[in-house]
Amino acid sequence: MFPVNAADYWDFLMLKIGTFTFNYDSVEDRILLVGNLHNESPRIDFWLTRKLVLRLLSAAPELIEKTSSEIADVPQQHRAQLAQFHHENARQTLQGMQEDGALVATTHDLLSRLDISHRDGMYRLTFFTGSDDPVAVSTLRYDELHQVLHLLHQGAKALDWGVAPALFESSQHSQTLQ
Repeated sequence: MFPVNAADYWDFLMLKIGTFTFNYDSVEDRILLVGNLHNESPRIDFWLTRKLVLRLLSAAPELIEKTSSEIADVPQQHRAQLAQFHHENARQTLQGMQEDGALVATTHDLLSRLDISHRDGMYRLTFFTGSDDPVAVSTLRYDELHQVLHLLHQGAKALDWGVAPALFESSQHSQTLQ
């Protein structure tokens, strides 16, 4: 069956990423994202720069707050704590495999843009490598998005990119009066 509208046509052409593998490369000072390493779909590699990862991580709290009705329904001062709780729960259920040795990139494609949209409880990640045409797409559940954000955050910490210890830190500081 061939797609009828333009959006479906682009989806038809793009590579679908079903699994993510990350390698934190201190020599390159970048994160290697490998899509589809351990499944039957074609593999695709992207290098993620510090600038792109830090922008994604800084936008994560607002994205989660706007797309999670559970977080949006709690008072503002508790949203970061609830988001961090959800994040930790997703991290604990992360099913990962440890790679034997260093993962080597098959290409040197630099991820220039990663768009994230939300619809019907699902997150769509669209990957770009320099042109306006996307090269890959992935659809994630809420917990899977948290897992990807966790792995990016871990990479930023491993590469000493100056990120906070917790991804969803509260910007509200409590003060004690004496």
